[in-house]
Order: sequence, then C-alpha cells, then structure tokens
Amino acid sequence: MKTVFLVPSGARTYAAFRVDAHVAAGRASGRDVSALTVPASPLARYAFFSRLGKADVMVIHGELLSEYELRTLRRLAPKIVYDVADAAWTLPQRRMEGMLGRRRALRAARCFERMCTGTDLCLVENMVQAKAVAPFQERVRILPTPLDTGIYVPGTAANGGNPGCGPVRVGWMVTGGDRQCLADIVGGLTGQGGAIQFFIVSDEPYDGPGKDFVFWSRPEPGREVAALQDMDIGLAPYPDDEYSRAGSGLDTLRYMACGAVVVASDKGGAAEVVDHGIDGFLARDAADWTRHVIRLAEDADLRRGMAEAARHKVVGKFGLDTVSAQLWDALESLR
Repeated sequence: MKTVFLVPSGARTYAAFRVDAHVAAGRASGRDVSALTVPASPLARYAFFSRLGKADVMVIHGELLSEYELRTLRRLAPKIVYDVADAAWTLPQRRMEGMLGRRRALRAARCFERMCTGTDLCLVENMVQAKAVAPFQERVRILPTPLDTGIYVPGTAANGGNPGCGPVRVGWMVTGGDRQCLADIVGGLTGQGGAIQFFIVSDEPYDGPGKDFVFWSRPEPGREVAALQDMDIGLAPYPDDEYSRAGSGLDTLRYMACGAVVVASDKGGAAEVVDHGIDGFLARDAADWTRHVIRLAEDADLRRGMAEAARHKVVGKFGLDTVSAQLWDALESLR
C-alpha cells in the first residue's frame, strides 16, 4: 500500500511528531510511505498538485484544501484521509475579534466541512475534535500524537529523588499556552521563596509577577529534552476557548515522558491524557494551580510516584510503536 502524507508548509514542528515519526517507522518496517510539503502560494500549489503522483492512500495533515485540490487527489488516490491535527474549524479567540476575524472563522468552518465530507476517514486526536467532525463524517478514528519514548526520557538525577538538595524546579515549555494564566500561577507562588525555582522556556522573556524568581531561556535546537529533564513539575495552562480545548496533548506528554509531574488545565487534550491525582493534576482556577504545585513541591515521594506512573502511561499508551500500529490499522481498514 503506497501511502503519501501531505503536510502544509510551516507546520513541520507538529508534523515531526504526527507525520515524520510515522513515515520513519513505516519505512523501517518496509512500508511504501513518504511525506510531501504542500506550498503556500496559489501558483506553487497549482504546480504541486499538477505534478503529484498516484498513491493508494493520501493522508492530508492539518491542511484545508480547495475543491480543485480535493478533486485532484480523488483522481490520484482511491482513498483520502484527513488528519485533523487541531481545531481547524475555528480560530484562537484573539483572532476572532472584529468583522474580519468573524469572516475568517466562517471561512475556516466551511473549509473544515469540505475536508470532512470530501475524505474517506478523519483522524482526530481527542474527543473535542471527534465531536466537531461527527456531523460531517461517519468514519472517525481517535489517533493520539505519538512520542518517541527512547528520546524523551527522564533525567538521571531528578530533584525529587534527593529531598533537600535544592529548590523544586517548576517549568513551563508549551506551544500556544496561556501566558496570563502562567503569570497568575507564578504570582501566586512567589511567597514560597527559595522553595520553588521557576524555569520558563519561550521565545519572549517573562516579565510578569515574580519575574525575579524566574530563570528564562529561549528554545534551543537539541536542548528540548534536557530542558524538560531539568524540571520537577511542568505547567501546561491553556486559554479557555474552543480552539485551545481542541488542542493537542503533546506538551503534556513531553513533560510526563521526561519525568516532570504535570499540572495542566482541566480542558482539551491535557484533560484526556492526565488521570487527575494519579499521574498529574488538572487545575480549574488559580487556587487549584497554587494548591497542586505546593503539594507537589512539599512531597518528594508524591512527585516520584506520579512521575513513574506518568512515564509508564506514556510508554504504554502513547509510544511510537503503539500509535503507529493504530495508524496503519486505520489506513488498512479502508482497503
């Protein structure tokens, strides 16, 4: 079965987990699978689809195609799969303001409906995405984003294993997280003094409450895993809007795989990954965030037990081998 993944230009970061990992694993097992990047400009897209070769299955990752492009794919492949990947039917709340924003949201919703009805199977990451797809497509499979648990591993000297050896390290390294919520969390915990040390990895410096207690650094290629391993507790706050609720649980999984106990918003992808009180905590409001972080900071045994449970879950349920098997089972069911 020849399988081709189509990935929009500029989406390689997420595609590295949801597409590239499957392509590499598929090739290693002898499958005929490849990934191609769809250009952004109209002229380049026309040339791309004009030259595109045939396949048994085309998997469209997170891209909203035109009617012409979908018709072209239908001539080239008997089966087309739409990998939804995120809340493609809507926009972040900040981008929906004003008439122009509302028009963009309506256009996204129409394009999303066309993608769902014009394909043979929709792959989604969570129940929020599944409910959005259901009115337009009967064939829906929940497929988690996999994590290579041979790369994302706990550090060799977690602070939780050595009580009293220094402050508990609370980190934040997420994609599209809620910076205002983060500021509220840090501000609410600054009274802990030297008991907690904050680490924030982001493109922009942190300048909120308690900034004197925060170490900030930019993301560095090749340093992602090491930065996660330096954290005892990982924060994953997200805005409370439809776009964020439909988002990926990947940030949460990376914390869990690398030994950081996660405290995440009780909505969206994180809420479907974390078993509250077992392998992490889910927070609803500022009081929850403060209470859960302080409890973890004060109890090294609790951190250690939750970290072990989280790592076990990620390896067994979200590891690349497990999720890849689910993907190929879904694709082969179309034959």
